Amino acid sequence: MRKASLTSGERLQRHGQASPTRGKVEKRDIANLIVIGASAGGYQALVEILKNLSANMPAAIVILLHTPLGSNTSLKESLGRFSRLPIIELKNQEPLQQGFIFLPPPGRSAIFSRDVITVEPGIPNRPVSTINRLFISAAQHYSERVIGVVLTGLLRDGTEGLRAVHEAGGLTMVQDPGGAEYPDMPTNAMEGLPVTFCLSLADIGPALELLVRRTTRFETGLAVAVRTLRGRAALLVRLIEQSSRNQGTREFLRKELASLRREVRSIDHLVKTFLA
Repeated sequence: MRKASLTSGERLQRHGQASPTRGKVEKRDIANLIVIGASAGGYQALVEILKNLSANMPAAIVILLHTPLGSNTSLKESLGRFSRLPIIELKNQEPLQQGFIFLPPPGRSAIFSRDVITVEPGIPNRPVSTINRLFISAAQHYSERVIGVVLTGLLRDGTEGLRAVHEAGGLTMVQDPGGAEYPDMPTNAMEGLPVTFCLSLADIGPALELLVRRTTRFETGLAVAVRTLRGRAALLVRLIEQSSRNQGTREFLRKELASLRREVRSIDHLVKTFLA
């Protein structure tokens, strides 16, 4: 078991949760599990998303990319240049931890059991279904705590996986096919499935930042620039417009929008008072 300094993600764990000890996998609560599937064009899409994720997200993230970058390029090393979250390349089995990104090997899927993520043996036959199997396992074990995301790619992998997430009560999200380099995967995922959110690539990272905090206190802080807060408010409005099928999430988003608007007014008042 690796030894590492305490991350900001681990510091958000609930009181009483212990750090992992050598030779033993500790039971830990996972507030949110984000599973992201991508294929052709997926690397650049992932870079854009990771740049917008903070280091203290209360979520474990698993990214499955069909297409390897090349025999001499490590996906962990490459994505790590853009990520504030530590990245773990899965070899066999790892304890699932909040505040970490997990990468299954190219061409392989992974499954979940008792807060452990395990690489599935063997490479599947065509058609590729690794994203489906990852999402289905996530839905079976984490139900409403799952956020499933399908990005650019060819063919249909991810469609049945998103359906499983939806049926388990989780949130589903696809990259807007109009802006996807390869629109097949997000387009197919939306056929016959009430996807919760269809977002531009630029909105996916900020949206995930908001949604993983739907069960915790959403803090903006007066130190955040008014321009940034207004941009976040605009994103909330877009998310509310698309969340009619999930009333719990819709109510959360409305409350956060109201809170955000109050903070913007407070900052405006303070600025005017200071400059008077």
